Amino acid sequence: MGKRQVIYRQDKIGNNPDLLNREVNLVTKENRVWHGRIIAVGSGDIMLKDDRSWKHQFTVDNIDKIYCDIKTDY
Repeated sequence: MGKRQVIYRQDKIGNNPDLLNREVNLVTKENRVWHGRIIAVGSGDIMLKDDRSWKHQFTVDNIDKIYCDIKTDY
């Protein structure tokens, strides 16, 4: 079993239902990295829930990229 990394750039984040309930790393334009699960995706913002169950809201304009690892069969 392997892993594949998927990177979502800023233009692919807003209103993207593929991000919902996915464990991700979110990188802001200030190069801060947040780890958690995406619980809401809108056209202008993202809501992330971290491992401590704290919710964080980010505007799409402030996000550099979101990346996640997907397990593969090969």
